[in-house]
Amino acid sequence: MGKKSTLFLGLGLVVVLAVAGFLYTRLAPSAESGQLADEPAQSQDSSASSSQPQTNLAPSFPMEDAQGNTVQLSDFLGQKPVFLNFWASTCPPCKQEMPDIQALYEQYGDQIQFVLVNVGAAMNDTREKAESYLEEEGFTFPVYYDVDYQAITTYGMNSFPFSFFIDSQGNVVTYGRGMLSASLLQKGLNRMAPDVVPAP
Repeated sequence: MGKKSTLFLGLGLVVVLAVAGFLYTRLAPSAESGQLADEPAQSQDSSASSSQPQTNLAPSFPMEDAQGNTVQLSDFLGQKPVFLNFWASTCPPCKQEMPDIQALYEQYGDQIQFVLVNVGAAMNDTREKAESYLEEEGFTFPVYYDVDYQAITTYGMNSFPFSFFIDSQGNVVTYGRGMLSASLLQKGLNRMAPDVVPAP
């Protein structure tokens, strides 16, 4: 029984590490802080047809909504483009970009799914602090809460804020580490939804 438990634990760790390496194996090159990454690298698989575009499907993870219900990122994928942002109310750069995100949400929220995930204990934040901050600032974009570090583990992040721009097919088009300016946020939205958001 001890050997089986060790084996299952080892296999579980391999799966977690594989998923956590998503950014490093599927997207290249990495983004400098406050910048967008370049387009994802094309597949090196020579058997793949050159007419088939490289896909970078966004991995899903569980999170809780404001009412405490568990939802999956996959619930939003494949319908509308998704702007995915990881933040904390204890993170000054996160708070700096929030007004720009709110402005974009007010303009495009009916055509783009905004998913802002509070990372909680990973940044010494709490749901109470986050909700108080959102209420004070009057932000109305949809907010969700990471559960047991599953969101940040899935995407292998170690700094915040972090934003992902996911097209309507569920593919990560680009991403940005650190605070993004209003023009870079719009540029990211344009990359994933050019029919909705004009280039800045």
